[in-house]
Amino acid sequence: MKRKLIPPFLMLSVGAVSSIIMHFNYYETNKMLMILLGVMIVFYIAGNLFIMMLNKFDKQNQPEEVDAGDELTDEEESDLQEGQVKTEG
Repeated sequence: MKRKLIPPFLMLSVGAVSSIIMHFNYYETNKMLMILLGVMIVFYIAGNLFIMMLNKFDKQNQPEEVDAGDELTDEEESDLQEGQVKTEG
């Protein structure tokens, strides 16, 4: 699917914003790079968790497949009139 680009995009966009903010606040280079590395790792993990949640929601929203034992045969289907529901038994 097209979701594989979500974690890198999230990581890079948050990394760009945080590096610009740290540059304007005159952070030292070593401190800035350590913070930037931590922020990028955290948001990459957050992006992966977000993708896992979206995949889980997609699986829940897909209609369940009908088991072979639950299908009606042609005879049973023709016996039921419109609007009737087959009951167990």
